[in-house]
Amino acid sequence: MWKLIISRLIAAIPVVVMVAVVTFILFRFVPVQAPAAILGDSATPEAVERLRQEMGLDRPQLVLFFEWVTNALRGDFGRSYITGLEVSGEIAQRLPITLTLALGGMAIAILLGVPVGVTAALYRNSIIDRTLTSIVSILLAMPGFWLGLLLVLAFAVELRWLPAAGYTPISSGLWPWARSIILPCLALGLGATASIARHTRTSMLQQLGSQYARALTARGCPRGKLVMHYCLKNAMMPVLAVIGMLSALMLSGAFVIERVFSVPGLGSLILDSINRGDVPVLQAVVVVVAVFIVLMNLLVDIGYGKLDPKVRPE
Repeated sequence: MWKLIISRLIAAIPVVVMVAVVTFILFRFVPVQAPAAILGDSATPEAVERLRQEMGLDRPQLVLFFEWVTNALRGDFGRSYITGLEVSGEIAQRLPITLTLALGGMAIAILLGVPVGVTAALYRNSIIDRTLTSIVSILLAMPGFWLGLLLVLAFAVELRWLPAAGYTPISSGLWPWARSIILPCLALGLGATASIARHTRTSMLQQLGSQYARALTARGCPRGKLVMHYCLKNAMMPVLAVIGMLSALMLSGAFVIERVFSVPGLGSLILDSINRGDVPVLQAVVVVVAVFIVLMNLLVDIGYGKLDPKVRPE
């Protein structure tokens, strides 16, 4: 297993480097440049160029890139062009909030999606299967932000059980913190729940109809043991691939949900930085998101190794 982890970590290094290179190149073409954003629309071209020289942006791009990479390896992403604050500090404040929503939504999706998919497969073509399949289809067709608005209308406006918007830090208490993230996590997780449930149902039906399942049934293997010990384990292989794909979508979806529920995460930071041409912040956020996705894929690969020893390196 350690060989698998090490090999995947080594393979992830070129991916992160490539993301850093592409990110640096693309943000050279951002329409809004920091000097012009700082000085405003009334600034003259001469003033913009003078500020650009003072900020060191007139140096060769290759020099700027290697300087940025060297500092980033030490955890220093520079300072914001607009606020003057350290980018690492701003990300450190907002990243845990976004990760809480993304991981919370993923946990909801897995804890609900897998049992729903298994139940639908076990009761194939029954009223239970048709009901669950209908609910899954509705959730798949519903955008996350629209689902979030419906949740606010139901649980915040009508029932008044949960707050409609805002974020309470965990330092203010575990329950107030949990109440502030329940609706955003549900808005993120229910759509992914539908996707996981659909793939789990399909994979479970394939396993239940396989030759080994029929052979074990003929030998008198208990139904519960057949489902949980054999079929579900094999059915989770393709589902893990779906979970890995959803991890990236969950993080990008968290940026939208943050705006719906007024949560001060990376989403608002990214939008503000785009409008102001704050390139250091944008570069840092993209790299951090890429590292998160790489780590999630690493966890999926470890799950593959646990379920199927054949994928482990010799």
